[in-house]
Amino acid sequence: MTRPRVLLTGFGPFPGVAKNPSGWLAETLAGSASLPDASLPDFDLLAAVLPTEWATVATQLPRLQAEFQPDLAIHFGVSVRADGLRIERAAHNRIGTRMDASGSRPTRQDVVTGSPAQLQTRLPVTTLAARLRGQGINARVSNSCGRYLCNDLYYRSLHWTSAHGGDALFVHVPLADGQERTRWEGHTFSQETLLRAGHVALHEVAKTMRKPHMSRRSIAAPENERKRQDTRMGQDLQPREST
Repeated sequence: MTRPRVLLTGFGPFPGVAKNPSGWLAETLAGSASLPDASLPDFDLLAAVLPTEWATVATQLPRLQAEFQPDLAIHFGVSVRADGLRIERAAHNRIGTRMDASGSRPTRQDVVTGSPAQLQTRLPVTTLAARLRGQGINARVSNSCGRYLCNDLYYRSLHWTSAHGGDALFVHVPLADGQERTRWEGHTFSQETLLRAGHVALHEVAKTMRKPHMSRRSIAAPENERKRQDTRMGQDLQPREST
């Protein structure tokens, strides 16, 4: 029986953030993941730290998907404005003009030409945010992943799952303790808190793969959960631009 495959990604540094905690989180989580709940399936983890570069993300993510064939992808990125975790519900088929880590700017305005304006994860984001808060970790659902590479990656990942099955999730994390906030006013988390949050997220999302015989199309949230997500657009939902 094939074990489910989970892809974890984070980003490297970019202008304004010399040390990106999302890359550290993806790699550390993959090396320390432990799911004590015997009802949860064993799965294979692959971690990748992607350069924060428009051209590289456009080529490296498809290569990872083709080689690893993930059933689930959990992407981490940093938001210097965030005061806690932001569980991203959706990605938009739009691109900003911000310079990447290589000094390049995008030459296009959309992520995937001819595709929908927005793609949403089918995973239970509201439940995940509540579970994190229950563990004492500040978290909320967001409906805007911004227009930088976090959104670009998330849209590409959701677009891939629409054709190949499975699902994807993007989680914005704040800066780690000790990092300079430059001109921003975001909060910081300790690495211990970031890692604990990563474990909670992985454990919660792993519940969607509880049945080892489930097809790659069927790891999404149940229909009634998705309907609850669509109607709960109140205090948990915080549209805002991401970095």
